[in-house]
Amino acid sequence: MKKIISILLVLCLSGCTVLDFVTDDNQNQTINSYKNDYKDTNTTTENQTQNKNGFTVKNKEDKNQTSNSQLKNGFQTVDKNKLNTKSLYLYYYEQLSSTQKAIYGELYDVLQKPVSEYSFKKLAKKEDFATAILAFNYDFPEAYWMWDYRYWTDDYGKVTKVKFKVPENYAETQAQVDQIVDNVVGAVANASDYEKIKYFYDWIINWTIYEDNECDQYYTSVFLYRKSICAGYSRAFQYLCKKAGIKCATVRGQTDEAHAWNFVELNGKYYWVDVTWGDPVNDDGSQSLVYYYFMITDEVLFRTHYSLNGTVVIGDSSFEAFKFPKCTDNSLSYYVQNGAYFQTYDYYAIRDYVLQKLNEDPYQKISFQIGDQASFQVAVEQLLSQNYRYITNIFSEYFPGRYWYNAITKDDVGVITVQIVS
Repeated sequence: MKKIISILLVLCLSGCTVLDFVTDDNQNQTINSYKNDYKDTNTTTENQTQNKNGFTVKNKEDKNQTSNSQLKNGFQTVDKNKLNTKSLYLYYYEQLSSTQKAIYGELYDVLQKPVSEYSFKKLAKKEDFATAILAFNYDFPEAYWMWDYRYWTDDYGKVTKVKFKVPENYAETQAQVDQIVDNVVGAVANASDYEKIKYFYDWIINWTIYEDNECDQYYTSVFLYRKSICAGYSRAFQYLCKKAGIKCATVRGQTDEAHAWNFVELNGKYYWVDVTWGDPVNDDGSQSLVYYYFMITDEVLFRTHYSLNGTVVIGDSSFEAFKFPKCTDNSLSYYVQNGAYFQTYDYYAIRDYVLQKLNEDPYQKISFQIGDQASFQVAVEQLLSQNYRYITNIFSEYFPGRYWYNAITKDDVGVITVQIVS
């Protein structure tokens, strides 16, 4: 008897709200309000270019900016002296013009010494300000309170001042977060970067329940409340990686709704990680840990994650500001690392793998991935369908008597999971 179970992945909302313009006649200024919130938002998708490899935009640079430090994929070496920061990886900062970097640097000063109102030394157009503060907030997950702000412009349309709502208990909250984070990072201090990434992925999923709450856009929802959605998951993962010296960024994009996830860089190569989708909510309400979207390539990701969002929204207009790396290396995916990856359907190779896992623990869940999508469909047909059910032949080599088993197929990533239950 065979039981096919489908896992339901509960997705979360992400995105970007539209800037609101209000004229203040008394000051002859424009007050602009902006609050980024992944929930209940309007996501602008106009002018996006989508292809198999994701979302591609032009790198807008200031004409006076040199490109001597330009690396492949549009990244540059961080000038830590100019920014006065010890941060290892400022992915969005590297794509800014010199004017935008100056604004970014002043925002960094505000993060170091929080104030509710700040007047800029470097005045810039709204477009440059909006690009700089979006880049800053994505590079610094600890700047969660800086997502909610208002800014003023002068008669020339340049931003003069910005206002924030600084949490009264910000220092205490940050200290509590860092205590937890330091413990998590310290637990794998001597591990390889890959082992650290996997540990952080596992820890967040085991620690956190997927659930809306009042601060689910911030990493505090993960570290302090243990309940979050995609924004909190991705920013918590980014912060753990940052503290461990691992290059990681949060990205926004579109699945069947707006969403957020990460990429990491190891040894000059890039890999997608979706921690939220590693913590699916099943039909019975339970949550589990899976590795379908751990250290994966563009080819796998963009079967379900349809585009990347590199746009900045100002009022009714938007423009493309950021681009993203190509992720083409499959060598660090969970299934490759565990000897459970088969590019095409090979009955005898799969048989040997399943028997090996049965010998280790006959009642464990046994998962393997087939890279080619057409071959995966052949595998499902021959291993699990009523017409063939070859998986029973493999199980019978270990269980000569009567047994029951479950089977799970995850078509989007080409993964089959089987388990003897009795």
